[in-house]
Amino acid sequence: MSLPISWPADGLIPVAIQDDETRAVLMIGFMNQEALDATRATGEVHFWSRSRSELWHKGSSSGHIQRVRSIAVNCEQTSLLIRVLQVGAVCHDGYSTCYYRELLPDGSLEVTQDRLFDPRDVYGDGNGIHALTTLWWSAYAWLQDQNVVADSRTSVLLHDPNTSVIDRIQDELRELAGVLDKTHFHSNQNDDALLESSQCAYWIVIECLLRGISFSDILPDRALDVVEATVDPFTASRILRVEAEALQSMTPGVASHLLRMIAEAVRTVDIDPREIIERDLEQLKSRDYFSAYFAR
Repeated sequence: MSLPISWPADGLIPVAIQDDETRAVLMIGFMNQEALDATRATGEVHFWSRSRSELWHKGSSSGHIQRVRSIAVNCEQTSLLIRVLQVGAVCHDGYSTCYYRELLPDGSLEVTQDRLFDPRDVYGDGNGIHALTTLWWSAYAWLQDQNVVADSRTSVLLHDPNTSVIDRIQDELRELAGVLDKTHFHSNQNDDALLESSQCAYWIVIECLLRGISFSDILPDRALDVVEATVDPFTASRILRVEAEALQSMTPGVASHLLRMIAEAVRTVDIDPREIIERDLEQLKSRDYFSAYFAR
């Protein structure tokens, strides 16, 4: 049966999910014909995962499914609004909606809701990203407490509170943008994206520690926990260049936002953001002065 939908060339249309009782917007996803057919046949929302190129039954791993109450089509027949009965919490961060943060005038983000559950209890330690980022962040915090300035340039930086590396963050954001739009390269796009994104993360954690910003202030595990790309590499490149130009100082909100942008950027070239942290950790483990830290 033909449906009143104008499918674009890529076969994907945006879908807004709304709570049928509260009318709160819960999330945005994408559907193709297969996902829409599965949604209508089962009565539970299915999306098409663009990063994995496969059908995605929302809530299949967590049990937090979405039961369809109605499906509406917009005036141009190019998007859908689905009202649902949400079982559990929709957001993989543990909130009742994915829009749990408000953008403030200074560009930072403020959490406006209470978290309903700890994602580590539902998804198994955030697929390992919590432990990974904790180990990574704590390594630099440990280095800041040591005196190995004779052996470590990073130690020198961390022991000078008058230092700022904002300019280095800006440079690396531009280089990552260049990798994505193919104006900057070393070897191949994926390897280069991993290199530049790990450099971005490195300079961000250094600036944060210099400004007294802690892991709990920004929750890098949540910021980096991006499961699929929502834009293409060229759009991500433009966003990164804008972020680089706008960056003036470091706050918890800015740090969290930048890490999120970096994670979303590398997802556009099929890199799991965990690899950013894994790469930097491998570099740290090769440094003799970190042996005491990792031995713990």
